[in-house]
Amino acid sequence: RAECLVRDIRPLAGGQDDGARYIVAYRSATALMVRHGRQVRARNVIVAAGALGTLRLLFRCRDVTRSLPALSPRLGDNVRTNSESILGSVSRPRDVDYSKGVAITSIINADAVTTVEPVRYPAGSDFMRFLSGPLTDGRGFPSRALRSLAQIVTRPLDFLRTHVVPGWAERATVLLVMQTVDNRMRLRLGRGWLTAFRRGLVSRPDESSAASGSPELGREVARRFAQRTDGVLTGSINEGLFGVPMTAHILGGCPMGRDAGDGVVDVECAVHGYPGLFVVDGSIVPANPGVNPSLTITALAEYAAERIGETVGR
Repeated sequence: RAECLVRDIRPLAGGQDDGARYIVAYRSATALMVRHGRQVRARNVIVAAGALGTLRLLFRCRDVTRSLPALSPRLGDNVRTNSESILGSVSRPRDVDYSKGVAITSIINADAVTTVEPVRYPAGSDFMRFLSGPLTDGRGFPSRALRSLAQIVTRPLDFLRTHVVPGWAERATVLLVMQTVDNRMRLRLGRGWLTAFRRGLVSRPDESSAASGSPELGREVARRFAQRTDGVLTGSINEGLFGVPMTAHILGGCPMGRDAGDGVVDVECAVHGYPGLFVVDGSIVPANPGVNPSLTITALAEYAAERIGETVGR
């Protein structure tokens, strides 16, 4: 049902008259005041809420409501960012309009592991500008903050063009820099300032393969693009200030494995220990594709649908 938020998945005792194995509890996601809970019974449940949505739900079921306590301890492991960095350029001339057309129309292979895709936003998307800031380097927040401030002070007109002057979407080109280079982090249920100290997903670096900032090659492509289009070079604000990249393609968190100790799902996308419960979305992607992952997720979904059909039919 549209505009609803699933709050729990509760297993049922065997031998139900209608053959159901689960109760899915949900409520309205848009009601401002009273949010009456509802539920539906199902024999099979497919969780496909995107990597973050799926992880939020499964963590809640395992650690909060404890309706699915046997979920794998690997839940939240091997989360990836597509080794991505979001850069961009905002044209200084105001007589251009890059906002018309398909969002992504091309891709270049900058080297064997790096791709760059130009992205356009439709007119009226100017609020997106506040996710960007000066592209800086530095070893820590103080250094990066000072360098960002220095760019704003020494180039005030460029700052006005990127953050004040109307028509940002018409003048902006976002550059998605992606790599097949592996990086991983872990997501867990916890509290922090990013969750307003409420319980939510918090990240933990995987020291063996932590996500890093944009590769220098990607920055060089962005610099050349900005020079050719007479644009102001920008990057994501969190990368500029904290050295932490932003991604549009969060992946992983439900790794495949032989059993619950090795992964959340098996090779048929079935959740270990819970017959009839499946995960089919970006959370089962096992590596960085280095390009937009939509077709990869679609292929996995088609594979899963075939396997689930065989499983349900047995």
